[in-house]
Amino acid sequence: MRASKASKEQKREAILDAAIRVFAEKGFHSSRISDVAREAGVAEGTIYLYFKNKDDLLLSVFSKRVGAFVEDVRGAVATGSTVQEKLRTIVDKHFEHLEGDPSLAQVIQIELRACSVFMRGGVSPELKSYLELIEEVLEEGKAQGVFRGDFNVKVASKAFFGMMDEVATVWVLRRKRPLTEMAGEIFSIFYQGIKKEG
Repeated sequence: MRASKASKEQKREAILDAAIRVFAEKGFHSSRISDVAREAGVAEGTIYLYFKNKDDLLLSVFSKRVGAFVEDVRGAVATGSTVQEKLRTIVDKHFEHLEGDPSLAQVIQIELRACSVFMRGGVSPELKSYLELIEEVLEEGKAQGVFRGDFNVKVASKAFFGMMDEVATVWVLRRKRPLTEMAGEIFSIFYQGIKKEG
């Protein structure tokens, strides 16, 4: 029973990995379930044992991969000794993760926006968890008097995420310089705007 469950999870993961490669190469709208099945080395009908349709497959890629990423960032942030370190860790991890997997970056930054189900679905649990992590760091900085006390944490967390997201999208489209080289600039611009003077 356990082996069967493990093998099912392995197959599901293999399908998700194949979907990332196919969506990144062909584009979400141009890809077919049969393309993913061929890439994964399974019958087309097997895909439907795990996913309802192509939209569900794309949403599952986001949920699984971004969910794991957020947990990784949360763990790294927990080791930071100052709020500045924690904030910088978020940027570093965000960019390292995307730069380390260009196909996944293409899917998350570009192809996901082509999925109307995702765009109409509101804030996903994974993205909500990520924004909450940023909020926690900002609240901690305000409480310690490191950050100014006159800004809205929810708005600031979205602004911080938005900066990283926009830079990552431009990087995916142009790739003019390593994404990780821009982490320090993003941190500095944002930090200078919220730090307490004096």
